[in-house]
Amino acid sequence: MSLPCIEVVTVPANEAFIASPKDRSVVQPAFDFLKSNRGLIKIYYGLQTEDPTKVHVYPVWENLQDHLNLQADPVQHAILGKHCKQFMGGAPEVIHIQPLAEPYKALEAPATELAYITVNAGVSKETLETKLDELAKAVNALPESYGAISAVWGPTVEKADTLGLIIGWTSVEAHWNTVKTVPEAIQQLKDIREIATISLTHQLLAPYN
Repeated sequence: MSLPCIEVVTVPANEAFIASPKDRSVVQPAFDFLKSNRGLIKIYYGLQTEDPTKVHVYPVWENLQDHLNLQADPVQHAILGKHCKQFMGGAPEVIHIQPLAEPYKALEAPATELAYITVNAGVSKETLETKLDELAKAVNALPESYGAISAVWGPTVEKADTLGLIIGWTSVEAHWNTVKTVPEAIQQLKDIREIATISLTHQLLAPYN
């Protein structure tokens, strides 16, 4: 079975969504329209904890081409854009991550960490990939008490020098406690920061079924 493509949309939320982020009627027109398109598997969405004025939407596609086909259709894409104005308050940033493992446990966790790791100039991307794979495996091997549910990573389509990492946690606090108290994680993150820049946020996602 082939792995899906994760579309990650980060966008300012409008007042209607911020006031009532669990009101499905605000996102329903856009998400129902997305679900009617070929290749759409699931949708997850929620506000960012670091900046609660931003909403993250994770449409999961069977493959990248399915989403590209929608983007290339002027009529369908215009309809989607109109529906998205019901909850978006600005222009979205769209990044596609090609995960190397199934992403659903990470996206369905109570808290989801999203990190973009950009390799420094003069460092090979392969070196970063090795380090990140080691980190993801270490997170997945942690005892349940640490609150790590699932870690997946993969290349981003739009940025050749950037990798995407998605980790599901029992809470945002569980993430911070782990990276402060687990020696192996502390060292692995130190090694990564020596060769790359990490930009991360957390979201409390809900599935749109």
